[in-house]
Amino acid sequence: MKRMIIGALLMLGMMVSVDAQNRSISFEQTKEWKKVLKKAKKEKKLIFVDCYTSWCGPCKMLANKVFTQDAVADFFNATFVNAKYDMEKDADGVLLKEKFGVKAFPTLVFVDPSTQAVVHKMVGAGTADWLIAGGKAANDPQNNLSAMIKRYADGERGAEFLGNYLAVLSAAYMTDEQGKVATEYLGTLSDEQLATKDNWELIKKYLNDPLSAPLKQVMANREKFYALAGKEVVDYKLDNCIKGAAMALAAWSPEREEAFDEQRNADMIDYLLSIDYAAAPEALANLYTAAYIRKGDFRGMLDKMKEVFAYNLFRNGTGKYYFQRNIEALTLCDDKALVEEGIQWIDQVCAGTPDYFAKAELMNSKARLQTKIGDTLGADKSKMEEEKYSKEGERRSGGRAIRAMRMN
Repeated sequence: MKRMIIGALLMLGMMVSVDAQNRSISFEQTKEWKKVLKKAKKEKKLIFVDCYTSWCGPCKMLANKVFTQDAVADFFNATFVNAKYDMEKDADGVLLKEKFGVKAFPTLVFVDPSTQAVVHKMVGAGTADWLIAGGKAANDPQNNLSAMIKRYADGERGAEFLGNYLAVLSAAYMTDEQGKVATEYLGTLSDEQLATKDNWELIKKYLNDPLSAPLKQVMANREKFYALAGKEVVDYKLDNCIKGAAMALAAWSPEREEAFDEQRNADMIDYLLSIDYAAAPEALANLYTAAYIRKGDFRGMLDKMKEVFAYNLFRNGTGKYYFQRNIEALTLCDDKALVEEGIQWIDQVCAGTPDYFAKAELMNSKARLQTKIGDTLGADKSKMEEEKYSKEGERRSGGRAIRAMRMN
């Protein structure tokens, strides 16, 4: 009898456990957007839309680990009409992707059914608490994304509001807008007013343009910010901003839809020449070298690269990335002699490189240049060398490191 009671209790516990874990967001079965709209209008609720794709890992994590949590299910099922669309396969999903401005996955949007306007947006994946907080914000007509955009447009600039607004913009992955808002607010402050812990947190989170007034102030008053946050932290931020801005310009190619920004390029060069900072010479080297590539002057490019290396500008091994990125520009060059010069230089660099993964990358570049001049046998041999060096790198690392293969 005792065993029967214990067994029954165990079975009951298992049933309760299964039942407790069974609740999940109840998504509409229909994939017809007009039917979802009709239901949401009738129930006077916002529509929560999970914008996903079949290949998106974080989308699957949300579906399996977050949407299935009781607290999430209870809140979303009571508060919203819920819908989900594969943005690449569902017919209405393809249309909604454009309508909602979905550019990354997962994107979670909250839609007013009466206007079909997105009132709130969250990009990425997070915890159950993160999702519930976002849902509550979406349902708050004073503090959702669309409301905050209007409040800002109407002139609201209080410190608490700006902090909340920047957080909402960040969650929506509206990086350009958050940069503008942060720059506008922080740009009104004097050097003394700017140098506070709260303002540094805003700078660290939301500003990335080294030409923005606040980051120029940080650069000019580094000692104050070193005292606030530490030299390593401040320099890390400044380094990344400078390198990112320089690389965005240097990486431009004619295949892009937007024209090259000559004015920003000139402003960036002028600024880098005006500051005494360790990351500036490397950034200038990238910009100067890229200028030759844009003009199709590959003789000038090779000469500039040799000049750059003569000055020993690079720190922390970044010279290898500079070399490989620019030497591969010779795939655009129709002068066979210059391409062959680049191939010979690759061999010289490879011979002096102890890193087997770096050797593999160099052989990858060499094969590209050999293919350019029609040396298919040489390219095949270089690809074999690439594979050999990659395997040796893995062997020497004891399997702890695996080279990330590039897509050719």
